[in-house]
Amino acid sequence: MSCNYNTYPLNKDLYKLIALDMDGTLLRRDKTISPRTKAVLKALQDKGLKLVIETGRCPSGVMRYADTIGLDLQHTYAVCYNGSGVFTLGDGIELSAVTKPGRLLKEIAALAHEHGAFIHAYSQDRALLVENHNPYSQKEIDHSLSPFVEVDFAQIPDDEPIYKVIAVGEADKLDAVRAACPEHLKEHFAVMRTDSYFLEFIAGRSTKGSGLLQLCELLKLKPEQAIAIGDAENDEQMVKLAGLGVAMGNATAELKAIAAVETLSCDEDGVAVFLERLL
Repeated sequence: MSCNYNTYPLNKDLYKLIALDMDGTLLRRDKTISPRTKAVLKALQDKGLKLVIETGRCPSGVMRYADTIGLDLQHTYAVCYNGSGVFTLGDGIELSAVTKPGRLLKEIAALAHEHGAFIHAYSQDRALLVENHNPYSQKEIDHSLSPFVEVDFAQIPDDEPIYKVIAVGEADKLDAVRAACPEHLKEHFAVMRTDSYFLEFIAGRSTKGSGLLQLCELLKLKPEQAIAIGDAENDEQMVKLAGLGVAMGNATAELKAIAAVETLSCDEDGVAVFLERLL
């Protein structure tokens, strides 16, 4: 059971890095960042703390928000694709990547189609790959700001490097896809639900937690010097592996059970309310 943010004893000198999920955490439900949250993040960076945005989105999908906060983007980082890519935001340099080959993407596409779902995917070579403009893939196109290519997934080159694959469709169809997923695909991908209509296959069994550990190593920081804040299933590993894991008030019950601290919801400035204690 997580503690309330007001009662948790906080060692302000210990923490050097703040890792934030986006949707349902940094972003309010209307997909905006509150002025209070922007001010806190800017003040923390001015104090020398490293800021990391951890998300299923691609770097361009992070930039559309990070650029509005007024941060020093050369010293702001992003763990993208739910953990399989780590980037600096200012110059878009890829610091580390985990990919799987296109031949496995073909298998996931066939599995999704068998159960009436669509897919889209992120390629290291060609950015966002879509098969059509179904409502779910169109939402990805609109929100990611990524270049996209319409492809026949059956014709993807076997060696094309893929960060992640997303099966999309109605919840019951995705339940069927997940239930039918063969074990050998689970050995190559972390499979998790990131929305009722998104089932993600993340290369190399990467998670936001593995991305956080990789970034800490690159920055010569210890995981215990990191605070991670999230709300959903795909945040569980980063909240578990950080020195201090924080659950939003709107988080799943499973994440609240893992986190040390519970703050307010994303619509109540939960990120700002907790992080103001570091100032």
